[in-house]
Amino acid sequence: MEKTILIVDDSESIREVVSFTLESEGFKVLVGVDGKDALKFLDGSSIDLIITDLHMPVMNGIELIREVRKMEAYSRIPILFLTTESQ
Repeated sequence: MEKTILIVDDSESIREVVSFTLESEGFKVLVGVDGKDALKFLDGSSIDLIITDLHMPVMNGIELIREVRKMEAYSRIPILFLTTESQ
C-alpha cells in the first residue's frame, strides 16, 4: 500500500524539490503552504508522515504540531522538521 506524506512549507521551491523526490520514490504527496492550509488534509484521511517547516506565515510549524497532537487520529503520527534555517 502506498504511503502518504504531507509536506508543509511556505517556500514553493522547497515544496517542489521535496515533492519530486518523494514521488520519485513512490510516495503519495500532499502539499500545504502553511500550517493552517495543511489542516484541511487532516480530515481522517490516512497520512503516514508530516514534514513541516518551522517558520511560516498564518500558522507556523510549532502551532501546526500542537493542533495535530490534539487530533486523536493523528496524535501519534511521526512529524519531521525540514528547515533552511541556519540557527
